[in-house]
Amino acid sequence: MTLLREVQLLLERTYGRTGLNLEEFLIGPARLRELAREGGPYADQMSHLGRVFLRHQNGQLRLSIYYDPQIITALEQNSPQHGLNDANVPPFMVFLEELDHAVHAALKYLEGQTDIYSESFVRDLELQARVDLYLILKIYCAYFNPGRRLSEADRRWLRAWVFDSESFGYDSDALQERYRDTNRLGRRYVSWLERLPAARRTAEIRRFRRLAYEQKRQHILTATA
Repeated sequence: MTLLREVQLLLERTYGRTGLNLEEFLIGPARLRELAREGGPYADQMSHLGRVFLRHQNGQLRLSIYYDPQIITALEQNSPQHGLNDANVPPFMVFLEELDHAVHAALKYLEGQTDIYSESFVRDLELQARVDLYLILKIYCAYFNPGRRLSEADRRWLRAWVFDSESFGYDSDALQERYRDTNRLGRRYVSWLERLPAARRTAEIRRFRRLAYEQKRQHILTATA
């Protein structure tokens, strides 16, 4: 099974089925350049290592996923399926984040949330990705550990990669605020989530996923007050 299919199935087992095979939505550099030219005001500030493009057209969601060849090469040569390390975590995070955006955008659209260009929709995807990045990396990190359990050192290492490695080096103040806010909220949420009994966590993250962005934000602030 490909890494993309493996992660998509993991996300869908947790949150719900999209009915899509996201491997069919991958695009190359030429199509990336075409879609980037049609992007919004911040398109030129987005990383070209990985991108998800969403369009609302004729009552349907149009979705494309791009990964820079260096991301694919890095993951093929140092696969997370064989364990995580400092070399493969950065490309794996790029891979996971775009795939997570695609899955959650599709689920939201299926549920009638079609305002894909709104700041609330985008922030919701970013916050959900911060949470899912940490949770998925935990699974891959723990897989080869005794009893598949994480040590506290593992958790510190993962939090450093997911939450502390962000530079927020955007020219736009609006983008800096968006990514700082969602990063801060994501960190607070997963710290709180890990204090819950293990038996409650799956139900909690499924309920959390269905909340709108402002509801997610308020839930986090209330739970972690």
